[in-house]
Amino acid sequence: MLFKNKLFVSIFCMLGLCFSNLKINAQELYVSAEPASTMPAKSIIIKQAYSTMTGEKTLHNFNSQLQFSLNKKWMAHIGTNYKSWDFYMQYRFFSKDALYEHLRMALYFKSIQSPSKAIYTNAILLDGEESVIQGGFIITQLKHKWASSLSVGPIVKKESLSSNGAVGLQYSFSNGVLLYPTSYTSYGQTNVNLYLELIGQSLFSGKAHYVDIAPAIQFIFNSQAKLNLSYRLPLVNQTNRATYNTASISWDYLFFNALPKRRPLKSK
Repeated sequence: MLFKNKLFVSIFCMLGLCFSNLKINAQELYVSAEPASTMPAKSIIIKQAYSTMTGEKTLHNFNSQLQFSLNKKWMAHIGTNYKSWDFYMQYRFFSKDALYEHLRMALYFKSIQSPSKAIYTNAILLDGEESVIQGGFIITQLKHKWASSLSVGPIVKKESLSSNGAVGLQYSFSNGVLLYPTSYTSYGQTNVNLYLELIGQSLFSGKAHYVDIAPAIQFIFNSQAKLNLSYRLPLVNQTNRATYNTASISWDYLFFNALPKRRPLKSK
């Protein structure tokens, strides 16, 4: 099932060893996955993304998203690719902070509502081509200039006409390193971060699974604007997905303290 592929296990082990030995402040604003850390409290993010997906056919996907945080533990996303809608909510239930490092854990839920039915594939698609429900657990560790995050949870295709099953396990392993600046002098400095993420899926029927790799580079300007460039391609592909290579570019802007603060109740 999840770890039956030797190549998959080897890559995870090598990445874990490489990043755990780095002794170099890190970023955890992953491009393809969400970390257990939430957005700054009472903030709003507006994000626009474009991706070209290729393989047996070519698809172009525009996605607009509104992200907001209710407090330091809860955040939510609402997005659309103008054909389908998606909703994401995350609750951070554990934090252990220290100097230049922290460990955080969170639970998440995601729902995609789509008018389409991807009956041609034995994989469960997350690009808006079908309706999906997903949930799970995230654990993220930041230490100095590197950050690693693991997410795992069940995924369900709402309406399935496939004989290969509609329930599976979705997982990702993300790593990020701060390349620039080598030392901070102000919040206005441009940051350059390098990421390597693994995204996988295994159907419980055992008849389909994949592991994709997604290297990415990220530029953060004035601690508010973010530009992401990434390319995703398969390492292991035991599916009949019509598209399996994805080139993406996204831009988002963070508005601090955009949501009103709750006023304390007056004592009588």
